[in-house]
Amino acid sequence: MELLRESRQEELVGRVRAEPRALRHLLARLYDAEATVRRNAARAIGEGAAIHRELGLEIVRRLLWALNDESATNGVYGIPALGEIGRVCPDRFAPFLPTLVAAAEDDGLRLAILEAVTRIAEGDANLVRPHLGRLAALCRGSSPEERRTLRRLEGALATAAGEPEP
Repeated sequence: MELLRESRQEELVGRVRAEPRALRHLLARLYDAEATVRRNAARAIGEGAAIHRELGLEIVRRLLWALNDESATNGVYGIPALGEIGRVCPDRFAPFLPTLVAAAEDDGLRLAILEAVTRIAEGDANLVRPHLGRLAALCRGSSPEERRTLRRLEGALATAAGEPEP
């Protein structure tokens, strides 16, 4: 917990590298009351998924399942970890991105998904670009915060393409 609270990412990743089971403990921290702990856990999970690729795929599947109503869990807390995994391992995350984008139809998940997709765009803008239209359509008439986040995503895609931000 100390590493998470103090944002000591290099040490966290070192622990995950040495002991893959540490990822399980980080998953539990995604539900922590402290935003800093949740954010640092998500980042360490992303890095851990790059190190332990098969385990990373298992985590992606588990977190996406949590977004499904049938799972009877609150999957919103896993969305930042999905964004970090997609940022660090865009090639491995590519088959799962359409499922994540589809989940943005849920009003309660949309903002977190927009933020996660923005992180993924930092890793591979071309992976995200085909989904921009659908996300933009979902944000019509949405909250100002969602529209701001969509503009950040558009800006990240423009920057990656070497264009001026919209």
